[in-house]
This record gives sequence, structure tokens and C-alpha cells, in this order.
Amino acid sequence: MPAKQMHDIPDRMMAAVLHGPHELSVEEVEVPKPGPGEVLIEVAANGLCHTDVTYYSAQIPEKMRIYPLILGHEAAGKVVALGEGVTGLAKGDSVLLPPVYGCGGCGYCAVGLDNLCVKSNMLGGTRNGAYAQYVALPARFAFRMDPSIELGRACVAADAVSTTYYALKERVELKPGESVAVFGAGGLGLAALNVARELGAAKLYAIDIRDESLEAASKLGAETINSSGKEKVYKELKSLSGDGIRVALDCVGLGSTIAEAFNTVARGGEVAVIGFTLDKVTVPAGNFMGLQKRIGGSWGCPTRLFPEVVKLLESGGIDLDVLVSRHYELQDVEQAFKDLEAGSIVGRAVIRIPH
Repeated sequence: MPAKQMHDIPDRMMAAVLHGPHELSVEEVEVPKPGPGEVLIEVAANGLCHTDVTYYSAQIPEKMRIYPLILGHEAAGKVVALGEGVTGLAKGDSVLLPPVYGCGGCGYCAVGLDNLCVKSNMLGGTRNGAYAQYVALPARFAFRMDPSIELGRACVAADAVSTTYYALKERVELKPGESVAVFGAGGLGLAALNVARELGAAKLYAIDIRDESLEAASKLGAETINSSGKEKVYKELKSLSGDGIRVALDCVGLGSTIAEAFNTVARGGEVAVIGFTLDKVTVPAGNFMGLQKRIGGSWGCPTRLFPEVVKLLESGGIDLDVLVSRHYELQDVEQAFKDLEAGSIVGRAVIRIPH
């Protein structure tokens, strides 16, 4: 059965298509058709993430490279068509889309960890993404939001906010009244500070090498440290906090910052590594046993937590004025990649999708 409500949907759309390393073209392609159980989303905007740049520049294993591929994985938009059998959503609904969703049938999915599903789908990674006017995906992974939410900025919650929410809520189990140190005050780090504040953190500390990023972090209530040229930043943090930091997040992806985070946390402290790196990390092994410190990774966000992320947005708890600092049009997406690589973007940039 053909999808419902397709009469006002064009046959062709504009999309940013990757044809090979550094071969990105904004071009006309076919609009996807939602199959049974799927919805078609008119994309409003996408957040710009370093992961997009790693695909663009082929900084991923060769076996993971898929060409041609529409990039983009941090999206929000409106439902414009329903496939057969879809219930619970209607045309015109505002929705947030998870970057990664599982197969629904494996052991990881069964226990609510579809972010770890070995058959998972990633928008703009394993399948066509949302730097496009339209994207289709299973309806159960389109999370409805209040229509008053500004989609052009709320899209950053799909990845930056959801990833840090999962890390803080479940991976390190942040409790109200605790102190948090966030290494890296880019888009991910600023989201982490915002989420930590909303989860009840009493003290926030932000560490970065750029004054502009630290200024943004201070607007979220963080005490800041410019670590440029400094060694053993953890000593300064211990002094500032009275050795009271139990939770630290690495949002940079460097062996050195991961080690600093580990050395920063107090006895019984925990570190969540969110920034991707291939670096080797050297830490005092005795601290695992003698001080009961823990360090672990945190990948994306299970889709079961997305309704909670949406509630954060709807409550006004996410300061999008601080998180989103710049907008680009779809045709300028390659320039946005270059600006991100050059370090000239504070916080998160957003790619607007024209209609």
C-alpha cells in the first residue's frame, strides 16, 4: 500500500551527498518513501557534529565507508507522511530524531541498550541521514515534541544533549548536590554542563583552551579554567573544589584530557569518556583499586531515554541561546565543516534546511 498523505510531497529534494573523502555535493536526489511502520519527516535543521567531519574526511575504518551517503544525524522536523500501520503520530507533529537506533530484536535492544546494538542504524553513517529536506525512519523512533519548540535550534538535543544526558544520568549516575568537571567546552561540553545543572549538580567546572568557549560555559554557571600550556590541571581543580569532584566527563577525545579527568575525581569518583580518540591513556592503575575510581565510555543515548530528553527541552531547561552560536544554510555545509575543523565555532552550529 502506498504511503498516506504523499500528495503534497515532491519527488525530488536537495541533500548534502558524500561521494568520497572530501567529495561533498549539495544536489537533487529522490525523496524517500516511508514504508510500513515508517514516517517521512520534513527536516527543519541539523546540528553540526565532529562525527560529520570524520565521515567527510574519511577518518573512519575503510569498511565503514559508504558512498554515496547523505550526511547529518542531529535532526528535528515535522511529520509529513505516514506509512502503513503507523499510529500515535500525525501529520504536522514536531519530532526529535535519534542519531542511532537499534534493530529491536537483539539482546542489547531487549535490555534497553539499543545504542549498543550490533545491527544499529546511524543517520548519516550506516544509512542516509538528514542533511536533506526529507528523511524516512521507523515511526517508533520519531519522538513527538510540543509544537512550540523551535526546531531550528532544538535539533542539537538529538545528539549533544541526549549523549550527555545518558552519560550523566546512567553511566556515572550524577546525584543532586554533586560537583562535575567537564573537559572540553565545545558543543558537547556545553550540553554536558547544561544537563548537569538540570540534574541538580551543585558545582560545575569547565576546562578548555579557548576563552570564547569558557565564556559560554560561565553563562551556564560553571567555574572555568583555561588549560592552555598548563600541566596537572587536576591539582588546580582539586584545590578549587576541596577535592570534592566525584564526576568528570571527557568531551575532548584526547589521551591527556582523559588522564586529567581521571586524576581530578576524588575517591570513589567516576569518569565518562564521550570524546572519541584512538590515543592511548596512561593513568595510575592503583587508583582503580586503592581509591575505587572508575572510568568508562558512553556512546550515544538509548532511544528509551529520548522522551526524557524531550521533557528537558519542553521545560526550558536547555539553554539553546548558549548551546547554539551559529547558523549555516544547507548549501554552505562544507564551509561549516571547515570552520568546525578550524576551531572557529563556539558551542554548536546548526545547518538550516530550506523548504
